[in-house]
Amino acid sequence: MTHEIVIDGRPLVGNRTGIGVHTAEIARRLAVAPPPLIASHAEIADRGGIERCRFRVDPMPLGVLWQQLVLPRIARGGVLWAPHGTMPLMLCGPAVITLHDFSALTMPRRHRVQTILSFDLFIGRSLDRATRIAAVSRSVAEEAVRWFGIARAAMEIVPNGVDDFFSPGDGEEGDYILFAGTLEPRKGIDDLLAVWSSLPFPRPRLVLCGDAGWRVDLPKDVEVTGYVDRQRLRDLYRGARAFVYPSRYEGFGIPPLEAMACGAPVIATRTGAIPEYADGVALLVDPGDRDALRAALVRVLGDRALRRDLRARGAERAAAWRWDRPAALMTELLAEAGR
Repeated sequence: MTHEIVIDGRPLVGNRTGIGVHTAEIARRLAVAPPPLIASHAEIADRGGIERCRFRVDPMPLGVLWQQLVLPRIARGGVLWAPHGTMPLMLCGPAVITLHDFSALTMPRRHRVQTILSFDLFIGRSLDRATRIAAVSRSVAEEAVRWFGIARAAMEIVPNGVDDFFSPGDGEEGDYILFAGTLEPRKGIDDLLAVWSSLPFPRPRLVLCGDAGWRVDLPKDVEVTGYVDRQRLRDLYRGARAFVYPSRYEGFGIPPLEAMACGAPVIATRTGAIPEYADGVALLVDPGDRDALRAALVRVLGDRALRRDLRARGAERAAAWRWDRPAALMTELLAEAGR
């Protein structure tokens, strides 16, 4: 590939959530020379795994203003990868955008106003101007068809994956139920709290792992770890008696896949790509169905043999969802965009 690859690095500023993980794991594996340039409006403190990349910071308080006003100049003459789903409208060169979800459109009350405006104002024109479009799951691609009339043939599915770092351990099973993800309404935290609170005593501890989001009131008897590094997250996955992911909406849903890779028995909702990678190796329920969620949790907690089976089959399935293939697909999309 002869064109320089420039990456909108805003998902890597601060703690890595799902889009940040996607950006970092693919960026580190892009088969391009020179290595990709990751540009951002603020310093990227966590450069773990992406040390081979080049970095550029042009400080600006608001990331969306930096994207629209500064990024076009940085990407001039190269190919831009916009993993946040939107791109600079003044960009003259080629760009590949990645669609992760449309929750800012479909669930506006479950997002901050800043998130809604930075996405909703630019997504339509970004899709019109993009050279190529990637979607992290078939469900996201279908939403793009419904919402914006994008032709299915114009999109490539470039899914998320799981790193080899996430693997089963040989330690003891813990006495806790685990959730990992941003603590916000669309993750179904209220459903999980209601179900856990209804369990009879003695019940396992409930551990919520992730950055604090908004509009979620947490009782004092729940353990909240805050954001943790990969090492600690892997340990939590490995020791969980059950990993529960009751999300109301996902574009993909990385945490259940990571939990499976670490050998955790997984209970999750049928949303995003979760049925694609977890069907038959996890217990799946419909989003918002608290009765089904409680029944699944009671079943897993009360059946050690079932937990053993889910641990083994989940880890085996997750091994087929590594990051090498998504990175190869993105490398090809960027090459096609630059031709």
